Amino acid sequence: MNIITSRPQTINFTYIVKIFFAMIFAAVCFLSIKATADLVDEFDIFPIWFIPSFGFVVFVLNAICFYLLLQIWKIESNPKLLSGKQSLFLWLLMSLSFICTTAVHSFYPFRLNTPSILPSVDAIMKINYGVAILGFLVSVALAGIYIFTKMKSPAMIGLMTMALFILIPNDNCSNPFNYWWIETIGASPLMYAPNLYAALFVTCGLYGIHSRIVTLLVMCVCGGCLILGIGHQLRIIW
Repeated sequence: MNIITSRPQTINFTYIVKIFFAMIFAAVCFLSIKATADLVDEFDIFPIWFIPSFGFVVFVLNAICFYLLLQIWKIESNPKLLSGKQSLFLWLLMSLSFICTTAVHSFYPFRLNTPSILPSVDAIMKINYGVAILGFLVSVALAGIYIFTKMKSPAMIGLMTMALFILIPNDNCSNPFNYWWIETIGASPLMYAPNLYAALFVTCGLYGIHSRIVTLLVMCVCGGCLILGIGHQLRIIW
């Protein structure tokens, strides 16, 4: 009698990452293009240079992400992932991106007096603060798993899952970015869209796809969020 033995099935983490990457790219592409279109209707609110510059940055970011999507789909199953100082720096930037994004809200909830203002913060903004804190803490935790254990691929899945989670509508600040979303569903998913770009770039970097370039791109995302947020706080942009 012939005995047929089956090979143990292993999870193809790379394929899962590819699917998540495509989903996140589609989401951030839609959100960023719609945001640009919405801002055109409010052209008079902004400096004359802002909306053309914003649209150009959106176009460049989405074009780069589309190129990286094509590169991701060329990766074979379970490739060797980046390690060492460069991977640590990528994860550090991923965590810092959440702090940088909150520049638009004066860096809340990453301020020492946050507990004292929470009673006066409405429910939606509490969700907003929760997303920022959870995103930061999960990024730090995933960095530890990736760097100090052999569970690098599951950490990548965790990063992609977190990126999808932060799409939850969480911002009801009345500003031109959010008008349509607030009128339609009560809250906007736009605030943490830059973190989606950061997650896509970090993913590519950890897979060794133009690691130095995507590291620079994550730095640009963080810097752009700081400039946009501080520009808003100083009433320079809107």
